[in-house]
Amino acid sequence: MEATLELLEKPACIEVLFCIISSKNYAATIVRELKKKQPTVTEQLKELEKVGLIKPLQREKSQKYKVNWDLLLWVFYDVINEAFEDSMVRCLLITKKEMNRIKEIGVERIVPPPLIKTFLQEYFTAFKELGGKRKEFDEIIFSFLAALSNLRKISWRKLVKKFGLDVEILATLANLMEFEIGEIGQVALGTDLDCMSKGGKDGQPV
Repeated sequence: MEATLELLEKPACIEVLFCIISSKNYAATIVRELKKKQPTVTEQLKELEKVGLIKPLQREKSQKYKVNWDLLLWVFYDVINEAFEDSMVRCLLITKKEMNRIKEIGVERIVPPPLIKTFLQEYFTAFKELGGKRKEFDEIIFSFLAALSNLRKISWRKLVKKFGLDVEILATLANLMEFEIGEIGQVALGTDLDCMSKGGKDGQPV
C-alpha cells in the first residue's frame, strides 16, 4: 500500500492513470494523448500495474488496461477519512452532533462511489481543456471537496437528482474538509490582519 500511495504522488503517473479512467485505455492511445514517448508510457504503465492501480485486459497489438476501482476508491476514502479524523481533534467548524452523524453514516455513503467515478472521469478532460498545475492524487481529492463546497444551488439539485445525495451532510463534510485544508493559512492570515488593525508589531500603522 505504501508503494501505491507513493506512486500517486507522481503527477506524470497520475496522467497515465487518468487517461485510462477516461477510457483512453490503450497503450498507443495514451502515447498519442499525452504526447509522451512509448518507452516512458510503457514504464509508467508497468509501475501502475505493479502496485495494482490498473489491470491489463486482452492482449492485442496495443495493450488495453482498466482501472482497479476498488483500490482507487479505497485510497480516495482513506484520504478523506484521515483528514476527517484530524478535524475531529479540533472540532472548530461543526458541532459534535454533526461530527457523530458523519461518523455514523460513513464517508463511503455520504460521498458515493458513482459520484467519485464521475468526477475522476471528467477531471482529466477538464484539465486538458483548462490546463494548470499537475497535481498529486490527494490534491485532486481536496480539489473535489473544495468544488463541492462552492457549488451553486442549481448544481446541488442536479447532483441530488443524479446520485441521490444527502445534500446537508455532504455539504457539511465538504465545508469541513475545505476548512481543514486551509485552516493553518487562515489562522496565519487572520493573525497578520489582527496585527495590522492594531498598528503592527511595533505599534505603528502597517
